[in-house]
Amino acid sequence: MSSVSPAAEQALQEALGRLGEGRPLRSDGALTVSGLAVEAGVSRSTANRASTVLAALRALRSAAESRPTPASPASDERTARIEMELLRRAHGQRVAALEASIDTLAQHVQVLTLDNERLRRTVATYAGNVTPMKDAEP
Repeated sequence: MSSVSPAAEQALQEALGRLGEGRPLRSDGALTVSGLAVEAGVSRSTANRASTVLAALRALRSAAESRPTPASPASDERTARIEMELLRRAHGQRVAALEASIDTLAQHVQVLTLDNERLRRTVATYAGNVTPMKDAEP
């Protein structure tokens, strides 16, 4: 049992509730004995004598420390910008590789077209000397 007055105990309990919910009225919201005393409007020595409230404060602080800390918006934005830049670079490299492939394929098509024209001219030159094969019957 604590050795503080019922009014001080109640003020400390209410202050602990506000600190636990993250809505302090009089303090910076820190889960410390000093922050609890300021929030409750009692002296620190009074807060130190409230053993049940201090045990609850320690449990609350332990629970708060075990939760992962969310990343700050600035950190999230910085990470998103870096990821976007990496994606832009990868996209640019892929586009460049595809453009190079298109150029290579176009050159191959041009060579094949010229080769096909040459073969057609050769066949046309020897058209009188060539007898087409008849389709074989099954």
